[in-house]
Amino acid sequence: MRRAIVAVALALGCGGGDEPSEPGGFIALTDHFRDFRSWPRVAVGEDALSAHPEGPRFVYASQSPPPAGEPYPVGAILVHSIEQSEDPASWELFAMVKRGGGYNPEGAVGWEFFRLGFSTRGVPVILSRGLTPTEGTPYGGGVG
Repeated sequence: MRRAIVAVALALGCGGGDEPSEPGGFIALTDHFRDFRSWPRVAVGEDALSAHPEGPRFVYASQSPPPAGEPYPVGAILVHSIEQSEDPASWELFAMVKRGGGYNPEGAVGWEFFRLGFSTRGVPVILSRGLTPTEGTPYGGGVG
């Protein structure tokens, strides 16, 4: 799945890696995903991917893609959804955040990956994060 998300980011204009002198970094928190459904979205297909259900897939972007060949800036967020129904609670959600600061130097340079879900109040929450996030309990606590 991570390869599919990276491929989508590249298609949207992810571009090259970070500059070696890139300062600091960005740590995404649950609140950074709160309004993702209001961001522009792009349809990316409906075919089933390995180990994922069929359904319309979309990418929501926190900002417009940079010009072709330019990398996304630190702080950019892409949320990938598989929307099997009108009910967001049934959606499969994945995200990638341009963290920068030397993060993930051996993979998608500067990008951190996430699994997201919705709390019982319908608020997006981080379920797991890192280089290979997995399903599990919400990151940092309950889903209330």
